[in-house]
Amino acid sequence: MDDLVFTRSLIEEMNQVDMRAECFPLCHRRELCNLVLYNSLTRKCRVYTEAFGLISDGTVETGWQYYGITCVNFKLDNAHADVDVINTVPKDVCNSNIIAAADNTSSCHIGASWEVVPVKCLSCYTGLPQQYAYPYAGHTEELTFDLAAGMKLKMEVSGDRTLSNEVWMVTLTEDIVYVLSLRWSTTPTVAIFNTGQGGEYGVEERLYDLTFVDGDLWMANQMRLPFIDVRRVKVKGFTALHSFHVGYDMC
Repeated sequence: MDDLVFTRSLIEEMNQVDMRAECFPLCHRRELCNLVLYNSLTRKCRVYTEAFGLISDGTVETGWQYYGITCVNFKLDNAHADVDVINTVPKDVCNSNIIAAADNTSSCHIGASWEVVPVKCLSCYTGLPQQYAYPYAGHTEELTFDLAAGMKLKMEVSGDRTLSNEVWMVTLTEDIVYVLSLRWSTTPTVAIFNTGQGGEYGVEERLYDLTFVDGDLWMANQMRLPFIDVRRVKVKGFTALHSFHVGYDMC
């Protein structure tokens, strides 16, 4: 890979670098740096976000020397689903809004060989805890990705038993796609699930006799409407929101 220079994924080029060893700390101080090129003829140093494994990726230019970061030390912050992830612990690859799932393969260049790594980053959202909430006012969480089939919602909450504790999933135009209403003041107590569109609701699904104070409520509902442009979750009737997760798995 020597005597080649690369154009894509370049972070920075430095001039008047007298020794190749000076390039390495420059790379170390940059979070995304995973490749160093040094040219002793022109005294230039170039740092890149990724290593290149094919000669065809480069352009011939005399004097360049190629130094890739080892897989153990590979650094990649703010990974996305379409990024080739080099061999590392999956949870360390994905950022706070993304979790890792072992249903996709990526690769890592080690010397002259390639190692296949099972890793994929999936969208996941963790909201900020609200230790005190006014139950008569709604609280909104803005998601950074569209909701999709198969995602889960998990909330740890404290509620006002005199009010309905309600969760809505809505589009950016405020169209309600999903609603869960916990009604403690009715006899018997009931959890109501429904979907809606354009102000019209479907047929309710009900779970009666809610009796727990501290515990889990598991509801698996068949969605009757597609999740299109759903980026917002609203809650009302709760006195505290201890944790809030949305995603294929819990963050």
